[in-house]
Amino acid sequence: MLKFFKRVWFWLENSRIFTVPMSIFSWLVAFTFAYTVGGNVLYGFLALIGICLGQLATNLFDDYVDYKKLLQLGTLQNQTKSKCRYITNGEATLEQVLQVVIMYCALACAIGAFLFFKTGYPVIIFAALGGIFVLTYAKWSTAGVGEIAVGLAFGPILFGGVYWVMTQSLDYEIFIIGTVVVMFTIGLLYTNALLDFDGDEVSHKKTLCHRFKDKNQAVSGFGIIYGLGYGVLSCAIFAGYLPKIFLITFFTFPLVIELIVSMLMFNNDKNYVPKKQFWHFPFDNWTNIEGTDIASFRFRMYQARNIMIYSSILICIAKIIAVYF
Repeated sequence: MLKFFKRVWFWLENSRIFTVPMSIFSWLVAFTFAYTVGGNVLYGFLALIGICLGQLATNLFDDYVDYKKLLQLGTLQNQTKSKCRYITNGEATLEQVLQVVIMYCALACAIGAFLFFKTGYPVIIFAALGGIFVLTYAKWSTAGVGEIAVGLAFGPILFGGVYWVMTQSLDYEIFIIGTVVVMFTIGLLYTNALLDFDGDEVSHKKTLCHRFKDKNQAVSGFGIIYGLGYGVLSCAIFAGYLPKIFLITFFTFPLVIELIVSMLMFNNDKNYVPKKQFWHFPFDNWTNIEGTDIASFRFRMYQARNIMIYSSILICIAKIIAVYF
């Protein structure tokens, strides 16, 4: 039994489970908005499971496509320490990776089928669109527009889908707040892409980062991404679509500045790991990661992920205060 759970954890880790909060906290915002108008809690939680399975499948399938391309190009020996590592060291085969992706998708489809029978045909539309992005994300990413795919999947599709299964209705407010939250989600993806900048160049994979001249210039992309998030939120508040209490989301702004500085330091020295501070919680399994060759990579990923977590929590708090107090 212990061996089984270790194997399950092996696949979850390689599916980058540490990025799942990206799905959980996006879902939490949609769930909170739907719950405040009497949404169905059970259907909301089932939607969460399906969303997480879809994200894990996307992460793993991206590795599958990357590894095949590295083999095809004959540049596998130049891959970065963080890319497809579990495959290159022989812990898993390419066929096993594909099998796990199929399993994730099958479970997500089963949940989608149940919600379809319970809440109606729009579930099929949202699930189909989500499935398309899961299976085609690697191609979007290779074309350098992966962030657009994530923006669509984690914005209108995720927020609209969760809100629908819980309330069987849609509301403009959920799409506004979904646009805000998804910018923080894209910030996490952009961080991963910038950390993998050199490895992606080796595999001829283009990301939004490669639209810039070099890695240091690409750091300015954070200003565009997070700026859009804060900008849409500000416009919605001052236009009267959202209460002013949502301005508490700006408490995350200093963390964005810290991430930008951290990424510039990474570009200068890939092995440099900043000192962990109390506000960096949570840093999953950091005791075991610290001192390893992936510590520098993970530190920045945790920073970006936590910005997304904190902003989502603050938005949920703002909604609860606006409705109940």
